[in-house]
Amino acid sequence: MDIAEDMISDFEEDIFEESEHEEKFEPPLTRIKWDRAMDQEHAGEDMDQDIDDIFMFSNFPKHKSDNTLEDLVKEKVLRHLPAKTICRFRSVCKEWNHWLTSPFLAHLQSYSFREISGLFFQIPYVIPGFISLNHSSYGVPRPTLGFLPEEVTLSATCNGLLCCKSRFAYDSKYYICNPANKEWIMLPKPTLYHGPNSAVALSFEPSVFNFSAHFDLVCAVPFSDTPVIYFEIYSSRSNSWRVSQTECWDPDALVLNGDGFFLNGVAFWETSRCSVLAFHLKDEQYGTLPLPERHESEGALALDVQDEQNETLPLPQRNRLKGALTSMHGELCYIRPRKEEDKLTMEIYGDLKMKLKSKIPLSPEACFEVDGELRVLACVNDELLMLLAGQNVFAYHLKEGKLEIIGNFFTNAPLDVTFLPYVNSLAPVIGRSEGSDEDIAAEQPQY
Repeated sequence: MDIAEDMISDFEEDIFEESEHEEKFEPPLTRIKWDRAMDQEHAGEDMDQDIDDIFMFSNFPKHKSDNTLEDLVKEKVLRHLPAKTICRFRSVCKEWNHWLTSPFLAHLQSYSFREISGLFFQIPYVIPGFISLNHSSYGVPRPTLGFLPEEVTLSATCNGLLCCKSRFAYDSKYYICNPANKEWIMLPKPTLYHGPNSAVALSFEPSVFNFSAHFDLVCAVPFSDTPVIYFEIYSSRSNSWRVSQTECWDPDALVLNGDGFFLNGVAFWETSRCSVLAFHLKDEQYGTLPLPERHESEGALALDVQDEQNETLPLPQRNRLKGALTSMHGELCYIRPRKEEDKLTMEIYGDLKMKLKSKIPLSPEACFEVDGELRVLACVNDELLMLLAGQNVFAYHLKEGKLEIIGNFFTNAPLDVTFLPYVNSLAPVIGRSEGSDEDIAAEQPQY
């Protein structure tokens, strides 16, 4: 019971309060100006009430007056904890071990816990790694993804699931996995050829009644001999691919800068022409959004210049600042650093036309630490901004103006290293698994 009491002290008391009128949770709607009009759907659900109703069918049905402190912790608290922390509580007693290893708790936790727990990263042609925001709470047993049958390249992530692609360029082989429980599945071969210029976006939205944890994978497939992008969609419900009838002929969206991400039912990819390609999964319609014009110190990654003797020449000016397309407070935004004299400011753009919404000046201490090349990572936890400067990965707390080193490389990290935000979730993957949940609690992830 001591452990249960310690857990309760870390949470607000209103978690346990019963209310006659539950507060409704309405996810933000995506606001995109599409090529043709589409109906907006308003979705809202009573999250807490739905989960509590499900407990009527669980293995622990009890009258409210009979609930003990242990019952309240088990039913109200555990589902809000990260995967690594949950696995540590398996040693409390046999009853807790039985509950914590049940598929029902894994389902509730994947729905209730949505906090970004760290960053998966990968330098080109090197095995992946993981940077934890809190080593005692967040972690995965094998950050290198060694439980997969072959070496892979990180592609996309969404709410705890990770999409990887075979490292062999000629093989359009995809894996969907959860590094927390080491469950994985290999997708069937797609219909189209997904070459090196293809880009994917993974969609996984846990819901109260989605016990099978279904997901979708959208791949934007350009053709080298035709100025068009096709969209091929994989659905775990049918375990098959299909080519959408929608085709993108927009000249500003034909060259993508890499893989994208999903937000509110829409896939987003940044293009090479300062625009964003958006694809609505349900209606299968695409649209484009403008990006703010680049400063002189920002832009595409600088390439080495060679003379006639193939000797590298020094660049007169190298792109030292790089922004990122990401999300903040549930809205699509573009965050880019701007340096003026000795001051560094984060400019946040949003809205349909990507207008400048706000400027966040970095503290003098932070400006000193991140002096030089700076890249905003595609990971914003509302009030937490991830930055890559030199060999260090920083977490910048916007309200406090505090800069914290959460990881570092032996040398300056290349600007083309992949960073993907990860949620330490127990979301199941219908497929294969390796090992047991004990590995999560026993192994301490190291960066």
